[in-house]
Amino acid sequence: MLAALSLSACNGSSGGPGGSGGGKKGSNGTPAPAAMTKADPGLITGAIATSLKASEPRKVSAAVPQIPKARNLTQALEVVRERTLRQAAWDKATAVEISTSYLAASTDVIGVLVTSTTTTAGKATTALTSLWYDAQLSQTFSPSALISWPGWAAFAKAVGQAAADAGLDKAKALKALQDTPAPYGTGPAISFDTSGGLVVDFPPGAVKADPTQVRVTKKVASPLLSDFGTMAEGASTHPSTFTGTPTATRTWWTPGQNHPKAAASPNVRPLPGDSTAPVATASASPSASASAASSGPEHPSTAIGIDCVVHKAVALTYDDGPGPETGTVLAALAKHKGAATFFEMGNSIDTYPKTTVLVAASGYEIGSHTVTHPDLASLGSERLAQEITGNNTRIKKLIGRSPLLLRPPYGSHNESADAVASADNLAIVNWSVDTEDWKTKSTSATEAKVFSDVSVYTEPIILMHDIHDFTVAAAEPIIEKLTAEGYKLVTVSEMTLNTGGFRTGHGYCRGTSLVQDGYLCKG
Repeated sequence: MLAALSLSACNGSSGGPGGSGGGKKGSNGTPAPAAMTKADPGLITGAIATSLKASEPRKVSAAVPQIPKARNLTQALEVVRERTLRQAAWDKATAVEISTSYLAASTDVIGVLVTSTTTTAGKATTALTSLWYDAQLSQTFSPSALISWPGWAAFAKAVGQAAADAGLDKAKALKALQDTPAPYGTGPAISFDTSGGLVVDFPPGAVKADPTQVRVTKKVASPLLSDFGTMAEGASTHPSTFTGTPTATRTWWTPGQNHPKAAASPNVRPLPGDSTAPVATASASPSASASAASSGPEHPSTAIGIDCVVHKAVALTYDDGPGPETGTVLAALAKHKGAATFFEMGNSIDTYPKTTVLVAASGYEIGSHTVTHPDLASLGSERLAQEITGNNTRIKKLIGRSPLLLRPPYGSHNESADAVASADNLAIVNWSVDTEDWKTKSTSATEAKVFSDVSVYTEPIILMHDIHDFTVAAAEPIIEKLTAEGYKLVTVSEMTLNTGGFRTGHGYCRGTSLVQDGYLCKG
């Protein structure tokens, strides 16, 4: 039994477990929104509340937790928040509010709902994003991971029929169901209702102008769940404490020496060990085998946002700022719908605190670059704390959260520095391509270095400095050309999220689909 409705209907409880529109009705006669499950935040051990408030470049309020015992989920939440803020700029929004709640909790699962309300031309619209964390794999997934590979075609059929029964455009619903979930695409959030059925929430514009909800009852949904989906259902309907110690551990992704082919992405196949997965033949992948067996749409990727194994990606990074012209770099990124990561130095933050807030509120990632730019490998424990923890404190005071990333000056760090970084929940990020902009002092040389080296490396991280006018002048030409050549300009957290993400206290020079191979990078 199925039901569908528009979220513009008045709120109320859903119908009974087997209902298809029974229960309270909205003002237009459609069923009222389904009661999604909720988990008490107190069940998430060690979770830290964060809050970003800003008035420029638009009114921003973003409350997204950090969960040190689920670092990949924390990374996913930051990625979704930042993409939502960038999207607000692209849509010329005047205000954006982001909040979160927990859908599920257990030893092995966390479900999080991100609610984003954006005001554009005086109209507020709300979109939902659901993130699902598998503690056994230490990996976060888009909600399609809840559905088994063999069950996807039947699930899509059920969703399409529910949309049609409600007078909605079935073709639009099915197209959006296959898309990347919001905020990256028109794909839906998927969660459980209190009876164990599935709630499918499409963002504004996906099926109709308003957000649209489709429900699939437990009777229909349960046989279609993956093993992870079954665990998630239990964690949703009977939540319990997440401790950070799963009942078992499994390997999600093993980095290789060479760039993996797109078809090798772990996100285009069932989760490791899933008993519902079809058996691959010698000539077909699990995804292709499932599609052939079901004669329906292929199971969508389980990646959050951009799968950097499938897509050509590059992470532009800027050190030593903020500077007097950092805003020019932000404008170039916004114009071409790109992203970047800014490793900010305490002395510069003290000089341009409003710019630090502007970077965060505009949806760009902020990491730490110490307070005064010393060689960390030469410092004792007290000074290390001043430089690393001290800069975290500065950043948190301005943007309401501590950074997750540290770039050591000169790329230099040792075990003592790594220990302080680890205690502060920081991963260490160096680079693949050093433009040496500070040395050449040349816009053209900086551009040439990027263009010559970007194709040499897989998932490259490029180093520049936004405190120099000659580097700032190179920003738009670099961004424009890389975009034209088909590169996805991502933050370093976006680049690594779907292949395990960053581990606290470890060093990285490139994306995590590959073994780390660079100066003081051990992965």
